[in-house]
Amino acid sequence: MHYENNINLLKKNYPNILKDIIKIIPNKNTYEITKTKTNQSTVKINQEGKFYFLHSKYNPNREAKSIAEENYDISIQNYIIFGLGFGYHVEELMSMAPNSNFYIIETNKEIFRLALENVDLSNIIRNSRAKLFVTDDIVEINEILNEVLIKEDIKIVLHNPSFKTMSGNLLELKYLLEEFKMKEDSVEKFAPTLNENFKSNIKNYNDNVDILFNKYNNIPLYIISAGPSLDKNIKELKKAKGKGIILSVGRAVRFLLKENIEPDFIIITDPQKFVYNSQLKGLDIDIPLIVLSTCDKNVMLNYKGKKLIALQEGYTPAEEYAKKHNHKLVQTGGSVATTALDVAINMGCNPIIFVGQDLAYTDGKTHSKFSYSKEVNGYRNLRRVEDIYGNTVYSPKNLYSYLRWIQNRIVNEKGIKFIDATEGGAKIKGTEILTLKETIDRYLI
Repeated sequence: MHYENNINLLKKNYPNILKDIIKIIPNKNTYEITKTKTNQSTVKINQEGKFYFLHSKYNPNREAKSIAEENYDISIQNYIIFGLGFGYHVEELMSMAPNSNFYIIETNKEIFRLALENVDLSNIIRNSRAKLFVTDDIVEINEILNEVLIKEDIKIVLHNPSFKTMSGNLLELKYLLEEFKMKEDSVEKFAPTLNENFKSNIKNYNDNVDILFNKYNNIPLYIISAGPSLDKNIKELKKAKGKGIILSVGRAVRFLLKENIEPDFIIITDPQKFVYNSQLKGLDIDIPLIVLSTCDKNVMLNYKGKKLIALQEGYTPAEEYAKKHNHKLVQTGGSVATTALDVAINMGCNPIIFVGQDLAYTDGKTHSKFSYSKEVNGYRNLRRVEDIYGNTVYSPKNLYSYLRWIQNRIVNEKGIKFIDATEGGAKIKGTEILTLKETIDRYLI
């Protein structure tokens, strides 16, 4: 009954989709139609020996309402929804936002065929505010996004179970969308904190970080992060002192000082209130400190050394403040290490050397042993990536996004040499892999 009605509507509204989808035969070993407790249809999906449900096996409508409420925004005029599924969440959001437009992209044709057969999609197919796309062609999806993303007041909605059903050729798109959503969620979560920190920080800094830009041309710079591999070669880092600039992330500072290694600069970006206490409190140092404009305000308020503010792209108050005071912006990339990389590039340093930049859970650890490290039990939901030795190492979504950002930034910097002297962790494309000893011996000022 549903199928015939849906097909007739497709014939009228989306003949190209109908022509393509009519040939699809869903794999019964992968997709199993089941009835929910509310007598609605959902799909049990079997992948790699595990299964999950496309929609709640109890109450899809209640789940759909929760998804819609989470994504609804009264100011949004255009929603891009990745994953139609069986349409429950789409209908709920359309009902909640009666004046908005919806661009719905379903990349799994087998799921769409099952939806046509098992649920009434008429409210979506014939709705003038909705535009439906069913494709797994990355070129076509890019064209759709290029057309839609130029519109104003846009929000991207990701239906997570549908995301899992994306085909392998869309893996890069999947990762990009996940990274976008992760950053969007982070901004929403921390918005009040970011604003509070910014208002305080612009009153308590000494100089802007751009006073360092182009002042250290062709001087080696070591970016020290707190990855697990820092435990292997931190003692070697003593030999780098005076032979290049040591720029340490805040989380690694205590470990460096414990080894009697004083960095030339420290950089801190985290907005959360525990940052000053965990990374700097109690340290008797006056090392120049680079502080992101939205960083924990207690850093600016309490640190006694020189404080250099970094005003970041993508945060409107910082952009406006920079424009008003004629300051340059920095790109953050989402982490302290990626921000450090942008600062190092702008300083004119060459080569730029990564130390402790694992970007993965090397040996099942999250950080260096003196940096509040945790043991990782199980690798579910982690990315499998190649390590510097050609083996497999596991990376969480956030670290994987930083890896991608760093690699993309390296590609754009033709005149700078980048060296991975971490001696472990994920392979960073575009870097030369050396030990820290080899790097220090080779690059002397």
